[in-house]
Amino acid sequence: LSECEALLGHIERHFAAPTVDPDEMARVIAALPSATVKAPRELPAVLLHRLKAIANAHSGRVPIHGRLFAQWMHHAFPRECPYPHLTGTTHPMLGAEFRA
Repeated sequence: LSECEALLGHIERHFAAPTVDPDEMARVIAALPSATVKAPRELPAVLLHRLKAIANAHSGRVPIHGRLFAQWMHHAFPRECPYPHLTGTTHPMLGAEFRA
C-alpha cells in the first residue's frame, strides 16, 4: 500500500461518497498529514482554485476517483502521489535505451 493509496483511503472513509464538495475536501486535505507534509496547513490559493475548477467541470462536486483529482493530489502531496499521465502519453525506457 503506497502512502498515496493510504491518503486516498482516508478520504474515501471520511466522505463515504464518490463525489465531494470542494470546500469540504479542502478542509479535510488541509488537516491530513503525510510523511513529508505537515498538518494542519493552509492550502495554496492555486490548489484551491484547481480543486474548484475540477468541481465546476463535474456539477459542483469533486469526483475522488477521477484523473483530475489524482493530478490534484500529486500537487497537494508531491512526494506521496505520482502524477497520473494519460494512457499512451508516456514512453517508458529501459536504462540501456535511455543512455543510448
